[in-house]
Amino acid sequence: MKVFSGLPDSDHVPYKFIAAEPHVKDVVRYFRTSDYAVWGAIGLGFPATELIWERMKPSIHPRLLGRLMWVSVPFYMSCGFIFAAQRTYFRFWGWSENSREAERWEKDAPIRETRNAGGRKGWMDLDW
Repeated sequence: MKVFSGLPDSDHVPYKFIAAEPHVKDVVRYFRTSDYAVWGAIGLGFPATELIWERMKPSIHPRLLGRLMWVSVPFYMSCGFIFAAQRTYFRFWGWSENSREAERWEKDAPIRETRNAGGRKGWMDLDW
């Protein structure tokens, strides 16, 4: 069962198609250094900019600034993770350059095959 219906196939992408629906563990394992840099830049850059902006032109009481940071830092870290994961998904789908991922994917094939060797069904294979 496919979750996404409009995913690309190997005939319609500019780079090598690796997987349509990779597991989240695979997506995180295939993060590049640039993905971590983007994640950190978004996760810490936006709150830092917000903090500097609040110091220059205050719009809330300075005592509430700590509470604002407690909310905005996890929010922007989550946004940064989603953006970094999207970049990795694009490489899996062949929408951006993925030669390193394709080579590593071929080497990791035995690991992926033994991951579900116990006969356990995934959540998509269950009869509802």
